[in-house]
Amino acid sequence: MSYRVSNNIRVLLSALGFVGAIALPPWVPLLVMAMLSLRFAAWEVIAIGFLVDMIWFSPAGGIVASLPIFTLLGLMLAWGLEPLRSEFLTR
Repeated sequence: MSYRVSNNIRVLLSALGFVGAIALPPWVPLLVMAMLSLRFAAWEVIAIGFLVDMIWFSPAGGIVASLPIFTLLGLMLAWGLEPLRSEFLTR
């Protein structure tokens, strides 16, 4: 896949993730975060997770509802899948 096509896919997935964080169910940004982190070393994954947490944050919901679950998941996806990306993908 050429660099230009790959870059366009990254931009489209990122835009879908940010729009999905605002207007779509939570599983859509989660799916986009997983797809982005499997293919790219994407900082957008952490930003999408942070946006989802800020939009759906409920401080009155108890300890579990107030944890930044999507941000932590974004960190795990972005950094945890780095060995997998470096093993199977060429740059």
